[in-house]
Amino acid sequence: MSLESLKTANLQILSQLEEVLEQLHAQDFSMPLDILSGNTIGMHVRHVVELYLEFFTGIAEGEINYDKRKRNLTLQEDLDTAIWALKDVKTQVKALHNETALLVKSCFVDSEIIQLPSSLSRELAYNLEHSIHHMAILQICFKQYFTKLILPVHFGVANSTIQYQTKNVYAELPASS
Repeated sequence: MSLESLKTANLQILSQLEEVLEQLHAQDFSMPLDILSGNTIGMHVRHVVELYLEFFTGIAEGEINYDKRKRNLTLQEDLDTAIWALKDVKTQVKALHNETALLVKSCFVDSEIIQLPSSLSRELAYNLEHSIHHMAILQICFKQYFTKLILPVHFGVANSTIQYQTKNVYAELPASS
């Protein structure tokens, strides 16, 4: 997948999330939900946004450490701030133009920091899949608690799943005569 294709895919997913958040009431964004073990929609959105923000910081520094995200409570408590941050992330995604090598640092076990070689495209793909994963969780919340929301058709569904479902739906249809 080319950098341009990855940018397009990320922009589509982020726009879907923004579209749904714009339908949500501010108090619902920060309301603890049983289905999320008391966590909130805002916490998931903050997490998605902050990984992108660490990605952009990492591009500038040549290394990314997603563990260093700020955990900005305003992003998870204030719906307008979260929507603004999503718009900003989209603007930064649009501005990406050169492939570059990156180093990813993370602590997976105990306090050992592991360093992995990566690239701008690889980390953009990671953020795409990470966002879809959190949107899949949010889709469950929206369908359970906020049934009046209009979700995009493939909200929280990976492209590979969409392709698989499309292929199998058409394979099962009777041949036209």
